[in-house]
Formats: sequence, structure tokens, C-alpha cells
Amino acid sequence: MIIFKRISVFLTIFVLLGLCACSSSDGVSQEGDVWFIENSHLKVTIQPTGVLNVYDKKGNREWQQVASKEKKIENVSEVSTADKWAIAFETEVNNYPFLIKLSLPKASADLEIEADMENRDTPIEDIPFFDPFLLDSEHCSIAVADFCNGHLYPADLHPFPYKRYTTALLDMPWIGVCDAKEGHGYEIILDTSDDAFFDMIPVKVGKREIVLPKAGWISSKKRFGYARRLLCHFVSDGGYVALAKYYRTYAQKRGLIVPFSEKVKKNPNLTRLFGAVDVWGQQSVEFAKEAKKAGVEKMIMNGNSTPEELKSINELGYLTSCYDAYQDVFQVEADGKIDSGHEYLPDNIVLKDDSTRMLAWCTWDGHQSMKRCPVFWERTAKLVIPEVLSKYPFLCRFIDVTTAEDLYECYDERHPLTRAEKRELGVRLFDYIRSQGLVVGGEHGRWWAVPVIDYVEGMMSGGTDNYAWDAPYLRPPMNKDGNKWEQYETLGMNPQYRVPLWELVFHDCVVSTWYWGDANDFLTLADPKFTDMKNCYNILYGTIPLLWANEETGGAGPSKPGSWVANRELFLETYRNVCKLHEVIAGQEMTVHEFLTLDGMVQRTCFADGTEVVVNFGESVYEATVGGKKYQLPQYGFAVKGPKIEQSRALIDGQIVTNIHTNTYNFQDFKQCNN
Repeated sequence: MIIFKRISVFLTIFVLLGLCACSSSDGVSQEGDVWFIENSHLKVTIQPTGVLNVYDKKGNREWQQVASKEKKIENVSEVSTADKWAIAFETEVNNYPFLIKLSLPKASADLEIEADMENRDTPIEDIPFFDPFLLDSEHCSIAVADFCNGHLYPADLHPFPYKRYTTALLDMPWIGVCDAKEGHGYEIILDTSDDAFFDMIPVKVGKREIVLPKAGWISSKKRFGYARRLLCHFVSDGGYVALAKYYRTYAQKRGLIVPFSEKVKKNPNLTRLFGAVDVWGQQSVEFAKEAKKAGVEKMIMNGNSTPEELKSINELGYLTSCYDAYQDVFQVEADGKIDSGHEYLPDNIVLKDDSTRMLAWCTWDGHQSMKRCPVFWERTAKLVIPEVLSKYPFLCRFIDVTTAEDLYECYDERHPLTRAEKRELGVRLFDYIRSQGLVVGGEHGRWWAVPVIDYVEGMMSGGTDNYAWDAPYLRPPMNKDGNKWEQYETLGMNPQYRVPLWELVFHDCVVSTWYWGDANDFLTLADPKFTDMKNCYNILYGTIPLLWANEETGGAGPSKPGSWVANRELFLETYRNVCKLHEVIAGQEMTVHEFLTLDGMVQRTCFADGTEVVVNFGESVYEATVGGKKYQLPQYGFAVKGPKIEQSRALIDGQIVTNIHTNTYNFQDFKQCNN
């Protein structure tokens, strides 16, 4: 527990004297044992104990670091460069000797921190390293993409969902702290994120207890390994949206923002993805033709079929996709052939630091697979994919696991691996698959894969830890029995806590949808409201739905028929309400997200082309004005206006009426025609 104490009167006077004595010009200065780094945006005060105070000039606000442990800095010197003001010093953290460099770029509101060791071969345990800055506000909130599109948790939420965020949970390597009402805040970005974590530490503020993120480092192959870096960015307004937008700028500088406008030049079949419904459980050409006749213009159709049927399905304008995975493997069979699911065991399996081989997925019928070392992923894909494509004209390939699992190391001397190398091998795998002319999908999604992946299944879901049923094994619940439903509704689906951080950064680069065990139609027996809620999230976020069309049940598939079989009108309603919008905004950056009501149940998004979306999750009717027109929005109602679309689900004369109008499509109530 950290109890925050305001600095003493003596220290306050000392710091103020230092601020006054320090030159107002940019640069590095010193007053006694206190050092200052200043640019046009920030003024950073470094105390002899290493505690930092940051003054945000634009917001006229001082941020004080919450010091968990006193430490001493020594041998301080200026190490400025042409583009950065900087100081370096030595200190100890958790009894480890560190060489620290603090830098202020001369033209940004960023504080950069580099931590190094003279002996990088020093064995280390986990090192909680960088203390957070205090935000003393009843509206203090934590913004994080924690295995989902994003959450905005109250900092005083008890219990807080996680005590530690590792690479297993962080879809983007940053956590934000902001005042949800006033908008000021900061984010900590892990610039070297492969061997890092955030601890959510408790901080006492008056009578309240909140949590704040403390960044730390873990070992790389049991040693320190390399210089570690993070940066703090401060905003005076804009809250979580401003923080997400800054991370987009950060990502763009590092080549991570590759929009569809660029991707489609290399693969024109990507346009088939825009406005598609992601469908599992049916592979036949008969289904494809029936769906087309029913008005489903675009679809990702997952599964195997004959070459002739695949060709016919492609000609309907759909994306034919094949499931694949390279992690979970069994021993090669008698023919010795390596493929997606077979490998030489145990030689080519990940060796953990305790000298045991890593286990992987256990199938629904109890067969335990093992984890193929990532060193062999691309090799295996080159054996498998060209052979498949020589016979079967798939246009797309869905790669399971790779962008959902954690980073890990391999200690086998024949194929050693660091976490950073594991991440890079994931990029190489996807890059190879794209080189085969395929649209690429993946499970869940991570920041590092954005340039080489096109759509992700799971980003819309609220985190695997929140499922109240056996989602990975596709076992849809028949009811809401069990003690985790409250968690699913509160943390997984609650509009008050969810924010589209991922879409604010990557919407124009990657298409998001739900996890297949948490699909739009997966919970219809337990509670049909979740379909309406998920459709509204899709509309608000500008993403696509995932639906099931299976007739057969059991085995490795769902234990109930999909909505195409059980409730076709629900399938078609989901498609038209969600996909017609996505078709026209798939390549647009999301620019705005905001809560329009105090209870968070009415929300608004905007996109770069001017499209505006308002959705009502609440029980009370909400009067919205969109595009200059007023709408009475019932629960799960929406209104959309953009240059290429106008659609709504609103009350008209006491009836709920759905209208959808684009340049090529018109629908009103249950009457539709294609122009």
C-alpha cells in the first residue's frame, strides 16, 4: 500500500524557489541538488530522491509522482542532443544498479525514460520500476485495451479487474490515466514492451483508495538484456480519446499505421471484407447462393469445400476463408509429414526455463497438444499453404492463436527464442501469408500485427476472463445460471466501462469483430438482449458482426444451431443493420467517441469522412440530433448520418422503425429493394 503524502512546507518552498531561480528558457538547469528539464510544453523537476514533478504548461497543471520508495540519484550530468534536452544519472531500484536517462524532445509533451545497466548480463527478477503520477479527482479513470477493444475503468473500482497487466493482456502497450469529466491526464507507453508489465498499485487519496499503473521490467532470458524505454505523454484535455490519438501518432512514426487505402493496392480482394458478415458453420455453395438471394452481399465464408464450389462462391463476391493454426501440434504420423497440426515431438516444441516442454490446446475430446516453437511457423506455412492454394482457390486464411497468445521464450539451444524474437516471427508468418495473395484474419489482435493482418476475431468481445460459459470450446449457454454472469455483464459488456481505444487508433487499418464463442447470435438462448447490444456496439464502433450458420451440433462445433437455421430474420437483421454501415466507413479513421449522458448509456462516434453515429444502450428513450434531424431512440436504437449512408432505428408514431439508405441499398421496416 502506498499512502500519498503532500510534500512538506519546506520542500514546497524549496521547489518553488528552484522554479523561480531556474531560467524560463528551454533546456537543462540546476539549483542545488534539484535538476530541471524544460521545453515549451513541460517543465520536469527531478528531486535528489529521484521523484519527478511535471508541470504541464498548456493545462497549467502540476503532476506529482507517487513515490513508493526513497532512492538517491548520483553522478547527474547533462546529455542533451540536437533534438532533446536530457540528463543522465545513476540510482538503485529494487537493489539493482541503473543508469537512467530522462529526455524531453524539444517540441512535444513527452517525457522519455531510458533504463540501462552497465552489466546487461545481470540476472534479474521482476522489477517494478516507474512510479505513476497522482490524479486526485473523483473522476480519475484508467484507460486500457485489456484483451478487448478498450475499457475506461473508474480508478476506485473495487476490486479492480487486474493486479498486473502483462503482454498477455495488453493489446496496445500503454495505459492511460485521465479525469473522465475534465479531460486532463497522461499515458505511459512501454516503448520496449516485450519484457514489461504494469502493476496496478493501490494509492490512498484522502479517504479514497484508487489504483494507478506502475511500469516494470521482467528478465529477458533470465537477465536484464538490453536498455529499457518508456515514455509519458501528458494532455490538458481530451481524456482517453486524446491519449488514444497520441498513441496513433506514436504508432504511425513506427510504421504501424498502414491504412486500408494502402493495403487494398496490394490486394484488391480486401474490398470484399468491407461490409462483410463473418460466418462460421457453413461451407456449401447452396448456402452461399441462398444467402445471396436473401440479400447478403458480402460475407467471410469460413470452411472447406470442393475447388469447384469455392470458385462458384468466389464468383458471388464472397471471401472464401480457410482455418489454420501453427501453434498446437501432435506427433507426426507414420508418413513423417509436417503440417499445421503435426510436428516432430518433442524436439521442435518450446522448451521452458524449467526444462519442460510447453503444453498447448487440449481438444474437446481430451487430446493434449504441444506448443510448436515459433521458429518453425513460417517453415510450416511454406509447406502447407502453396499446396492448398494449388488445388483450392481460397481468397482468405484465418490464423488462429498467433495474435491471441502471450509472448514467451524458448530455451532449446537448437531453436532459442526471446519474447521479442517470438513477436517478430509472428509478423513474418503473417507477412508470408499475405505474400500469397490472401486476405489475412487472426484471433483477437495485437498492435504489432496491424501492418500484416486485415481482420481480427475477438477484439469486440470484452475479454476472455469475463466469459460466463465455455466460449473457447463453443458451448453456448442455455440460461444465465452460474456466478460469472454479473462479471460478464459488468466488465465484459457494460457500456459505462467500454470505450473503443483500439478503433480510435486502428479502425482504418484492421476490421474487428467478436470472438466466435461470443458471437452476435451466440447467447440467444441465455438472453437475447445481447444480440441487440452487440449489434449496437458494432454500429457505434464501425465494425462487423460474427454469426453462425451451422445446422449440425456437437463435437468441435457449437451445441446449438446457428441463427441462419434457428432464426434467419435475426441473422439478416444483424447483417443489414451493421454491415451496410461498415461497407462505407471501413477505411475511415475513427475521430471521436463520447458519452452523451451521465450514465454512459448513450454514446456517439464520428469518422474521418464526417459520418456520425449515436447509439442508445439505456432503457429510457433518448432524443438525438444527428445530421440536423431529430430521432427518438429507444433502447438499442441508433441514428447514423454520413456522406454515403443514413440509417436509424427509432420510434415513429409509437412504433420502432428501421431505415437504411445508401447509394445502392434501401430498406425500411421489412421491405427492401436493391437499386
